[in-house]
Amino acid sequence: MSGRSKLLCAFLFSLLAAGMFIGGFCAEAAEPVVKIGFLGPITGSDAAEGAAARNAFMLAISEANKSGEFPFKIEVKEVDDQSTENVAVAGAQEIVSESDIVAASGFWNSGPAAASIPVFKEAEIPLLIWGAIRESLTNAENVPYITRSAPTDKQENIPLAVKVLDEMGYKDWFIVSDVGSYGDGNFNAFKAELAARNITPMGEERVPEDTTDLNAVVQKIKASGAKAVYCGSTVAIGSQLKRQLFEGGVTGILYCGISGMKTEDFLKIGAESAEGTLVVSPGVILEDTTEGNNFIKLYNSQGYSEPIGAFTPYAYEAALILINSLRACGEKPTAEAMTKAILSGKTTGIMGTTTFNSIGQTENVAAYLNVVQDGAWIPLEKSEYKEGGKRAFGGK
Repeated sequence: MSGRSKLLCAFLFSLLAAGMFIGGFCAEAAEPVVKIGFLGPITGSDAAEGAAARNAFMLAISEANKSGEFPFKIEVKEVDDQSTENVAVAGAQEIVSESDIVAASGFWNSGPAAASIPVFKEAEIPLLIWGAIRESLTNAENVPYITRSAPTDKQENIPLAVKVLDEMGYKDWFIVSDVGSYGDGNFNAFKAELAARNITPMGEERVPEDTTDLNAVVQKIKASGAKAVYCGSTVAIGSQLKRQLFEGGVTGILYCGISGMKTEDFLKIGAESAEGTLVVSPGVILEDTTEGNNFIKLYNSQGYSEPIGAFTPYAYEAALILINSLRACGEKPTAEAMTKAILSGKTTGIMGTTTFNSIGQTENVAAYLNVVQDGAWIPLEKSEYKEGGKRAFGGK
């Protein structure tokens, strides 16, 4: 062996001994990684909302990684909860079992959220809820590990009630919801608003979450003589009830409901059938702010197949809150440090400035009304249904 060969072998041996030469290539020092979890319905009946939320969440994380601001890479452990409690719990257990997970954000559905909360509490890993609105999810027993950046069902129903009960003056109501946790919370919230105004519903109906044939309910609504129908359910039931009311000839009434119905899937029942549906949405009108418009442009530039839904901005905002909390934790974030940083943090994003109260509920509460006009969702105040506009709601 030549002297040059001996020197080369000695050099390579020294690299191997130092763990720096593997498979013929110099190995670079591994980039530090911090992991967070994301949970939502990526497939199933609520996939349109859940997948859009996932897109927005991952987009915010991607932008943070590109910024070069952090001395580590943020990775996301993604779980498709399929809007199902047992799937959500299994996913939550999978997330907390990873030793380098420091926080998670999740849930569009309140049932899966409620079932999974004990998993995060027991593991002492903070969970920031981006979409589930059942009021009881944030409480004194769940803080500091459970926080929520979205409004509660009560907070959503109040502005809707003010509009349809106080301003528009509807008094003859029929209430419909599913028997699940989402429907239950909205049913009780809207009934409380009616009771506060001494209004007794002319009828009410609770149906299973997988109901598709609502013609019996349509007949009850028709027989009741109600001039307004409230649907406190998600798009699966909300859209079918509206379609079957239309097909049953019940068109001269107000049909209104909650944010779970404001998805592109609702519009699949057809422009004529969907026309005039009024729903409340959490947050702000994105098009009215610089931050909101920037988000719309950024989201649409990615070529996602799922359009922005009612809670898509909240998922993006939840990611910003976690990113801001990571920033506050320094070079080596821990679950304990993140728990404190989330609860005490202050994050200004596309929805305004988010802080949390003593039970972990957002203090940034905003909502606005939307109506279906010619096959598209439009903010009420920008539509022809606005006060003094060219179109009018039924039942008056």
